[in-house]
Amino acid sequence: QSPLLFSTPEKLHLKAPSQRFLPTSDSCIFSQLQFEFSELMTPLFPSPLPEGSGCKLCPRDWLLHGDKCYWLSKESKDWTGSRDDCLGKSSRMLMIQNREEMDFIQDVTQGASYVWIGLTVTPAGGKWTWVDGSPLDPVLFQVSGSAEGNSCGWIRGSRIQSETCGAEFKWICQKEAAVI
Repeated sequence: QSPLLFSTPEKLHLKAPSQRFLPTSDSCIFSQLQFEFSELMTPLFPSPLPEGSGCKLCPRDWLLHGDKCYWLSKESKDWTGSRDDCLGKSSRMLMIQNREEMDFIQDVTQGASYVWIGLTVTPAGGKWTWVDGSPLDPVLFQVSGSAEGNSCGWIRGSRIQSETCGAEFKWICQKEAAVI
């Protein structure tokens, strides 16, 4: 499948068969086109990417916030299925690092009643742990509900809740934004 160049009145788009990254602002469109053009031309004419536009890019259907890209599911799965789906997208389930990120997630999840995040109770010790193995900071966030061996975390609004990991909810994946 060959790449196609097409335009709309608003923007010039390059459609390529590979995973496509979208610019997050009009100021990044030119950098985006350079990035995609260099990806397409590298097999023919290897050369370094243009340096330093500083634009941050996320895959299609992902949202950029800060240095991260976020994706909210439309379907529901249990916690393990949700985690596996994120891994399949070369990402991980959401790990909320601070209040500002929680505020952003609240805006993203409006209308979604329950959303899995990357928080689970470790079997040994019963401690809340993020998917990367780091502990939940209890000063920053409290979890309402049980902290037993088969408990996983979900959010609604600004509250983190506990639920049996087999329940089926929507989920959020995150990954680092590409910088070009």
